[in-house]
Amino acid sequence: MKYHISPIFHSLSACLLAAFVSMTPQGQCQLQIKDGDRIALIGNSLASRMQYSGWLESMLQSQSEGKHLVVRNLGFPGDQVGKRPRNKGFMTPEEYLTHCEADIIFAMFGYNESFAGEAGLEAFSKSTVDMIDRYRDLKPNGESEPVIILFSPIAHEDLGDRNMPDGVENNARLALYTAALRQVAVEKNVTFVDLFAASQALYQASDKPLTLNGIHLNDEGNRLVGQFIASTLLNTTFSATSQLEAL
Repeated sequence: MKYHISPIFHSLSACLLAAFVSMTPQGQCQLQIKDGDRIALIGNSLASRMQYSGWLESMLQSQSEGKHLVVRNLGFPGDQVGKRPRNKGFMTPEEYLTHCEADIIFAMFGYNESFAGEAGLEAFSKSTVDMIDRYRDLKPNGESEPVIILFSPIAHEDLGDRNMPDGVENNARLALYTAALRQVAVEKNVTFVDLFAASQALYQASDKPLTLNGIHLNDEGNRLVGQFIASTLLNTTFSATSQLEAL
């Protein structure tokens, strides 16, 4: 099965990439993957579900031939920056990152925290700053500070189903938490990827649903969002084909 990218996606990618670069600290407009690098995905269901639709990893691997890139998914549904509920006996988040020897961390938080509304913004920002400082001090690869990339939550898709929320209230909160993450990224000089704006544009351009229930991406949603992430970070254009599907 071969996938084709519509001209709409190309134009969306150009606009969104420009927005991404304008919000990214100088010199960090793309991800430089070195030989032997290890990427760890942390966060909520957005991160965890990417292990079932492996488009993002496949695209990263396709551009890293011969570099022995390793990608580890440490996302768990329900995770928050400062609260990661586990059964007794689990390693700590820091121990997992050290075990993976992470050189690069993709941090996908903000959706679960957003239910605290405007009142929770200050605590969320502080927790995110603390996380960045803690992981920099940790040096999980044993040698150097990790490259940390903050991703906003995706937007809530209106499926036009009377039995499902339309996402208006949800998106109002998510916009606030996206802005908070953007500000933290500027303050801490880390890369920020705005998936909230990207997903809204993708929903509008698609003639099919990109989520299962408004908030969890389906396979096509993961393909398009993964394509946006990889294109943005690696500053290249992807054509998702059956070869990538095989990966």
